[in-house]
Amino acid sequence: MAKRENTASPFGAEVRLLLQAAMVIFLVTVIVGILNGLDVIDFDRKTLLAHVHAGTLGWITLGFFAACLWLFSERQPLSGWRARSPRPLSWAATVAIAFYVVAFYSGNLTARLIGGSVTLIAIVWFFAWVVAQSRRVRLSTPHLGMLAAATTLTLGAVLGVVLGVWLKGGLRFLPAEILNSHPVPLIVGYLILAGMAVSEWRLNPASVHSPASRAGWAQVVLPFIGGLVVTVGAVLNNQALIGLYVPLEVTGVAIYVVRLRRHVVGAAWLAGNHERLFAISALFLVANVGLFTYLIVSLLGGAYGDPPDFVLMPAWLIFAMDHAMFIGVLSNVLFGLVYEATGARRSFWPWADHVLFWGMNVGVVGFVVGLIMQEAIIKQIFTPIMGTSILLGMATYTVRLRTGASENIPVQAG
Repeated sequence: MAKRENTASPFGAEVRLLLQAAMVIFLVTVIVGILNGLDVIDFDRKTLLAHVHAGTLGWITLGFFAACLWLFSERQPLSGWRARSPRPLSWAATVAIAFYVVAFYSGNLTARLIGGSVTLIAIVWFFAWVVAQSRRVRLSTPHLGMLAAATTLTLGAVLGVVLGVWLKGGLRFLPAEILNSHPVPLIVGYLILAGMAVSEWRLNPASVHSPASRAGWAQVVLPFIGGLVVTVGAVLNNQALIGLYVPLEVTGVAIYVVRLRRHVVGAAWLAGNHERLFAISALFLVANVGLFTYLIVSLLGGAYGDPPDFVLMPAWLIFAMDHAMFIGVLSNVLFGLVYEATGARRSFWPWADHVLFWGMNVGVVGFVVGLIMQEAIIKQIFTPIMGTSILLGMATYTVRLRTGASENIPVQAG
């Protein structure tokens, strides 16, 4: 178990701001998700797009920004724009993403393009800060993974704006496959890299004090290249390039599992602390890569036509992959960070940590099983378990964040 030092992140206020804003926007995803999973309301496409982007951008990306500010500022001297920009950047990203989610809900393509553009500016600004800071730190495996994740996030954001312009009638010289390529670098690059990096950092805090080993470099570089290759393959509709994803991604994740196996197995699964949240995210990561590999192999095998028609991909498989990643991997990781950021107030409703962990994870497993079996009743049983557990967790952590706002965020030492 890591011991705690009295060192603080200089951006504690910004980290809390981003985590709190992330949970507020995530409410959209959770509430729509509960009603949709129960089949109570048949939501239209624009509402579902708002549901998805409130999760991927509002919850996950604002949380990712918080993690980067925290990690890249630990024990690091800061001056000039690197010290001044995180505060306005945090507010700018929060406002831009909130507007973008509303734009999706409105269904207005012009508003979506504006929202996507200002969100892209915030992401590029943040990416520049991470790159500048990465030149001043010892690049450990978690640092390297976060840098690679920020790179693929920026690429995905650029493709998102290109898609917005294309939908408005511009850039029509680009292939129609650009419609399918936008989420690819985010799902198979950004989210996987971020999940691995944050979980390793928090499960093994000492890892950030040593330069990345050869295995650490391979763990990051292989999925990074795999994400780029499958993105290009999707744009060009090239099956050979898409197929290269499998050995690259699987090898990178296998290295990650081997390197962290003792920390995952040794996590305090019955204790109400952060370790089990990061440990179980590693298990969901393996499951997600397995599902995506199954999708790619099926595509290459002609299951979806020759040439493949992405419309023929089964909806249950896409939704199963999405929830294994968004909830199983990233939500566990982010709630683990929020737990760590609220150290001074963990005495408030300590039982809620157990409800969140078991309810969210049992719920998402049941939900994914229901999707795979295509049994609506299973999905309807586990959806409210997952959703209400998340709502309780967010309410608890909001109180802890607010009442502990003056406390420093601790840094762990191995």
